[in-house]
Amino acid sequence: MKIPVAIVVPTFNRKKLLVECLSMINAQTVQPELVIVVNDGSSDGTNEILKNDFPQVIELNGDGNLWWTGSVNVGIEYVLKNHPGIKGIILQNDDVKFNNNWIENLTNIANENPKALIGSLTVDVKDGDRITYAGKSTHPWFAYSKYYHRNKKLSSFKEDLLIESFDLIGRGLYIPIEVFHELGLFDFEHFKHRGDTELPLRAKYAGYKLLVSSRALVMEYTNTTAAVDIKEKYSLKDFKPKFFDFRSSAYWKYRYYYGKILAKNPLQHMVFFSCRMFIHLGGFVSRLRLW
Repeated sequence: MKIPVAIVVPTFNRKKLLVECLSMINAQTVQPELVIVVNDGSSDGTNEILKNDFPQVIELNGDGNLWWTGSVNVGIEYVLKNHPGIKGIILQNDDVKFNNNWIENLTNIANENPKALIGSLTVDVKDGDRITYAGKSTHPWFAYSKYYHRNKKLSSFKEDLLIESFDLIGRGLYIPIEVFHELGLFDFEHFKHRGDTELPLRAKYAGYKLLVSSRALVMEYTNTTAAVDIKEKYSLKDFKPKFFDFRSSAYWKYRYYYGKILAKNPLQHMVFFSCRMFIHLGGFVSRLRLW
C-alpha cells in the first residue's frame, strides 16, 4: 500500500542545485502527495524559478534566519496543520542526486518497518559507489563513533543493506508522521543548524527503530557542507569557528544538548559531552598547521 508522503526541501541561494533536485523528484516512479520547498530568504531568483518552472511545488518563505532546523520545521508544521492525510515526511537536501525509484524504495521500506525512521545510504556523487554514510554506532558514555562501511564500495556487497543506526542524518530521511505528534518538531532552540540527528535520537528512546537502507540510495556532493568541517588543514584562527560557530558539527552547544538527550543521569551527560569535545579537539589538533 502506498504511503501518502510529503517531501520537504530546505534551500538558500542554490537555485541550480534546487532545480536539479526538483527535476529528480518530478521523475520519481512514485510521486509524493506534496512537495514543499522552504526558501529561507534566497536572493538568487529561487522564487521566480519555483513560480515559473515548478508551479506544483508549495513554497514557504523564511527571512534568512531559519537555517536547516527552522526550515524543515516550517515545512513539517505546514503539513501537520493543513494535510492530516499525510502519513510520513521525507526530508531531503537540495545538494544531492538520487535515482527515479528512490521515493518508491524508501516508502516500501517504511511499509516493511512501520515503527521506524528510515535513512538513505549515501555514496559520493563523483563515483556513485564509495559509501560516505551507512549509519553508525556511538558509545553512550565515551562518545566515540564507528561509521559503518565508510569508504567501502557499495558494489562489494552482494545483498541490500538494512542497518540499525545509533542516530540518523537528515539527508533523505523518512519520518512517520506520528513521531511529530508524539515528540514535536526538531529542536530549533538548541540545534539551529545541525538539528537533524537529535529528533531521531529522541524517537529511538521513544521506541522507534532507526534504520539505514541501501535500497534508498542518495548521492551527495561532499564539498557543500560547512567549510570548517571539510578543511584538510587547520590554523589557530580556525579554532573559534570550529567550536563556537553554530554551522560547525563540533559546536559545543550542539554536543552539550545532544549528550543531554541520550544521558540517563547527569554524570553520563558530562562524561559523554567531555569525551565528545575531546574527540573533536583531537581531530582539530591532528590537522593543525602552525606554519
